[in-house]
Amino acid sequence: MQFPDLVHCLRPNPKNNIQENWRVLDFLSHHPESVNILTYLLDDPGIFANWRHMEGHSVNTFTMINNEGKEVYVKFIWQPKEGSKYMTDEEATQVGESNWRQSHATHDLYHAIERGEYPEWQLLVQVMDPADADKFYFDPLDCTKVWPEDMIPPRPVGKMVLNTNIDNFFAEQEQIAFCPAIIVPGISFSNDKLLQTRVFSYTDTQRYRIGVNYQMLPINQPKCPFHNNHIDGAMNFMHRNEEVNYYPSAIAKKDRPAKHEDVTISREAISGIRTRSDYPKEQDEFRQPGERYRSFDQARKERFKKHVLQWLSDPKLTDEVRNTWMSWWEKVDAQLAKDLQAKLPEKVKMTAKEFAPASPGQGVTGGLSS
Repeated sequence: MQFPDLVHCLRPNPKNNIQENWRVLDFLSHHPESVNILTYLLDDPGIFANWRHMEGHSVNTFTMINNEGKEVYVKFIWQPKEGSKYMTDEEATQVGESNWRQSHATHDLYHAIERGEYPEWQLLVQVMDPADADKFYFDPLDCTKVWPEDMIPPRPVGKMVLNTNIDNFFAEQEQIAFCPAIIVPGISFSNDKLLQTRVFSYTDTQRYRIGVNYQMLPINQPKCPFHNNHIDGAMNFMHRNEEVNYYPSAIAKKDRPAKHEDVTISREAISGIRTRSDYPKEQDEFRQPGERYRSFDQARKERFKKHVLQWLSDPKLTDEVRNTWMSWWEKVDAQLAKDLQAKLPEKVKMTAKEFAPASPGQGVTGGLSS
């Protein structure tokens, strides 16, 4: 339920159309599970060098199911063959000053393909038996947590190579309608709350953005044989000479869709009480961000602290919000909090109260993914 609010806080201020960090910290100060993602956003990966060196993560937990009905949880990862590369603040400033259209990544990708230097990504999957979900210190269906690779090693299963540039940017790029609800047999949905929401919301978004018949556009149309009963709606250009636009029918001799028994679906039995609440599983919201921060070398730690200080020093940030974040950073790493406190400008130091002493950080997670 809070996902629209998350998007709102990340977008520009509705009054002045300026993207401001204090709005982000204000909203996220009510969600301790958000600390983990900030250790990525304010770290080096916060500014990627270009599209060719950017990783891709499914974030949500899907399932894979075989013909016998055996299901496993999976997360997908796209790993660039040439490795991941990022930019420092100084490099990003130089690129921005020299490319006033802010299209350096598109420029790099397009010309690399033109030169025959085709970018390639390896597809990896992390696999977990649902029966083992409660054995981990984190909820595997919580999209604010990562699956540690030392505990759940990624397995290579395929690759993607971009070897052709598109002919028309609008027709083949702007009108693409991605949606996690469009899957193939063998892949299905877990009970990840954010994924369950996206399965419905993305189709609504594309209907609003492009049109009700967006799946008829060549870039979105299936390349395999398909059949549906969609005949109306704006911009419908599929010619059909049919009198029956429903199924089943004993009169029409049309191709019938696959029967349920022909496609293996989840057999998981679900029972419970419908409620609007956070994930019931309590977990340490600060373990993963703490382990990540301590894995940085000293130079990387300094860059990270510089970015955190820039956000905490925003003059529009209230003492209450700043104190909350300082208490959380101490739970992430005590030395990190000391360093931040020492370097905060005098005018924004903890004027309301000293930030709360660290205690074992336990929180109910999942607010952002509900």
